[in-house]
Amino acid sequence: MDKKNIPFWIFLGDIHGEYHNFSKINDIEKAQGIVITGDIGRKGTVAEVLQILDVLHKYNKVVFAQIGNIDSFAVNNILDNQQINLHKNTVYCNDFCLMGIGGSLPTPFRTKSEYSEEYYQEVLNTFTLQEKNMLTILVSHNPPFQTNCDKIKNNTHIGSKAVLEFIKGYQPEFCVCGHIHEARGQDVIGKTQVYNLGDFASGYYGKLILAEKPVFELCSL
Repeated sequence: MDKKNIPFWIFLGDIHGEYHNFSKINDIEKAQGIVITGDIGRKGTVAEVLQILDVLHKYNKVVFAQIGNIDSFAVNNILDNQQINLHKNTVYCNDFCLMGIGGSLPTPFRTKSEYSEEYYQEVLNTFTLQEKNMLTILVSHNPPFQTNCDKIKNNTHIGSKAVLEFIKGYQPEFCVCGHIHEARGQDVIGKTQVYNLGDFASGYYGKLILAEKPVFELCSL
């Protein structure tokens, strides 16, 4: 496929404050926009995230983002104020829509934005009420359960069952997630292609290529 003039979006996850990597992304200025799946900061403070977003906007003016488990809920409010928040929202772009669910399930580390499966189910239930009439991408910081995208180093699956059930029922074309750095990879749930970006702090990211048949690619710097 000749990608030269095909529009594309860049997806970043688990930036963890490594904004110096933005300049290394090929054609970042030519992307139609940037989507951040969560864990923007290293400590997840408002000041840190504002700095990261300010740097990113120098490369591309169109950015949508949501909190990960590291980011404080105050960051969620900042994203709301900037009208770029994906968490609990549906964002319509020209060619597709993004449905966002941030944070993560409870972790042993007691990070700042952790939620129960019941919370995820409640949020995702609001998405199921929306008519599916265009290319749809679920942007979930927490991967779906029991896939190639939710395994930690001992091969235990720690993804979300609520996210899994939503995907099975709604069947978005893509689910893009992160959170579990070592589970970078892809899987398929019915007709849904699932991608764990890996952590951008280590140089990993993704690209949605809006060809006649859209394609998602896992990329590295």
